[in-house]
Amino acid sequence: MARYLFGGTTDTAAETGTGARLPNATGTVWNSGAEDAEQLTDLVDFNGNPMSMLTADANGMVPAFYGPDGLRYLWVDFGAGKYMMLPTDTVSRLDEHVQGADPHGDRNYADDLFDRALPMAGARVQSEEGRNWLTVQVPGDGGDGKGSVVRLTDGSTAYTRLLNHGALYIDTVGTHTPLAIGAPLTAAGNFITCHNGRATAFSDGSAFTVKADGSVISTGTVSAKNIGGARVFSGPTPPDNPQVGDVWVQFG
Repeated sequence: MARYLFGGTTDTAAETGTGARLPNATGTVWNSGAEDAEQLTDLVDFNGNPMSMLTADANGMVPAFYGPDGLRYLWVDFGAGKYMMLPTDTVSRLDEHVQGADPHGDRNYADDLFDRALPMAGARVQSEEGRNWLTVQVPGDGGDGKGSVVRLTDGSTAYTRLLNHGALYIDTVGTHTPLAIGAPLTAAGNFITCHNGRATAFSDGSAFTVKADGSVISTGTVSAKNIGGARVFSGPTPPDNPQVGDVWVQFG
């Protein structure tokens, strides 16, 4: 704690009960105005010199002094009874407090919360079982195609970004592999599943599926430069309405 400054102002004078000034009078300092109050003698004058009592100046005014460590209220007695004296450095202390880097400790408290919720670079995050680590509330039912949940940039150009409506744009910085997917899948599992609707991990109702064994399943026409418009059919009967270039592999 620190010592508070008292006295030295126009309203701190040594006076009689009728208000008459008491030049050069000696007064005592107490911790309360009660009859059983304790006298305080751990006092320091404005220049830092220790003293045990107060002495008014030639005009009856009480010079500035520092009270005991941490005490904000003192009572002085120059013979007319104990009267409370308040600190005179309140304004300067308030200014120092307001101008402080973290006067209430709230910034340090907030930093600690953020460090625990969003660790700094290089920190390790332990993902708890069954817990959603990060949930982003997007604006509106349709989301926002302008804002991003994640945005990779070199300062001027936006590269890979996850937009607020859920779309993922993959643009690498430089000539790197744009997309590489790996997962420990079973032989019958799906590696890539694209649905015309909400995404699921299953092939039922999918428009395009890549199986774990490398096979590709598409519900629509597959077009490529080397196959042109050819269609491939298989089964015991030929396709309906065959076209030029169709291929039918009969079996059964």
